[in-house]
Amino acid sequence: MREDIKERIELIRTGKVPKGYKRTKLGVIHKDWKKVYLKDIFERCERKNDVKNNNVLTISAQKGLISQEDFFDKEIASVDKTGYWLLKKGEFAYNKSYSNGYPYGAIKRLDLYEEGIVSPLYMCFKARKNINTDFYVHYFENGMVNREIKSFAQEGARNHGLLNIAISDFYNMSIYIPNNTEREEIGNILNTYDRKVKAISKFINEKKKERQWLLTKLLKDNETVNKIIKLGNIAIKVTEKNSLYKYTQVLSNSARSGVILQEEQFTKDIANNNNIDGYYVIHPNEFVYNPRISVSAPCGPININNTGITGVMSPLYTIFKVIDENINLKYLGYYFKSTLWHKYMKCVANYGARYDRMNISQHDFFSMPIFLPDSDIQKRVVDTMQVCEKEIGLLEKKLELIKQEKKAMMQLLLTGIVRVNEK
Repeated sequence: MREDIKERIELIRTGKVPKGYKRTKLGVIHKDWKKVYLKDIFERCERKNDVKNNNVLTISAQKGLISQEDFFDKEIASVDKTGYWLLKKGEFAYNKSYSNGYPYGAIKRLDLYEEGIVSPLYMCFKARKNINTDFYVHYFENGMVNREIKSFAQEGARNHGLLNIAISDFYNMSIYIPNNTEREEIGNILNTYDRKVKAISKFINEKKKERQWLLTKLLKDNETVNKIIKLGNIAIKVTEKNSLYKYTQVLSNSARSGVILQEEQFTKDIANNNNIDGYYVIHPNEFVYNPRISVSAPCGPININNTGITGVMSPLYTIFKVIDENINLKYLGYYFKSTLWHKYMKCVANYGARYDRMNISQHDFFSMPIFLPDSDIQKRVVDTMQVCEKEIGLLEKKLELIKQEKKAMMQLLLTGIVRVNEK
């Protein structure tokens, strides 16, 4: 980076305004950046779902506007969707509910589908003219409008994270933009980062599929030397309740991410803190079964608590701990990532009114047969899987570095602190 750019950044960092720049309510902006209003560039979309579209969208930090079925592995919207807004590809939606990473809500453009529908609580808008909106995608993603939203937004009366924002205030928000040419160049530069992120993410997903194939092969190759035991012979149910609110961190069992903090899965804590004394306590290295059925977990996921955290989990989950010291916990964790136990679960499950949950008795659950080879083979499976995990972990670190680099570049380019011809 050029020395004059470094000096400029240092001046701004210390609260000064470099020559050629101006201070605005959004921060220090290049003097050539023109002030406009959201309503000058965009117009409100109020297209009702008269076509009965069922592609319900939600906002994801990583994937933008994405189908609820793809994101949550199931649809969680209400049955009647006629009151939803119909959004078309290239149009924007603002979710005024704050969440992790989005303290003043998130604005995303629909890129993944030709059409979709969003909650009537969202604000939808589209460009007034047929223009390239890539610059604005990154502008909104970088939170350039957050300070202004903060100035007129109030939290909803129920304290549920929904910001109380007048439509007129939203469309009168200030936006500072460079000329058309520079806007397109900035959009192209930042799009390059997005393409890198997409390519590496795709490669990671392919590696995860390879890992799953290899895991199944390793387990099946050793079927002849497995002994079959019941889960209840090596593990017991955990029934410790969170009396006196001893533990406050609520954990969730995600089919895709394993045991994680609930706020990481849902972007905010959705548990009722007044009732978590009725939750079960889960300690590190204990297992948990989530009976919710999804595309990626057709019998519900069973995962080990590798967070290092003692937390609490919903009483809808079944928590158990292994009492046989000869069992390799990591092997058992990988075993439950396979599909070898699914056939049994489907045979004993009682599919009642809740079609989205596996209804199975505690007796049947702990009667589940487990294929258990000797300790050497258990270790071999674990060692092989950990090599795969390490490779995927390195790719995920590379992905995170690219995301952080893009984040830094957005801050510099979208304010004119660095001009596109100065890089």
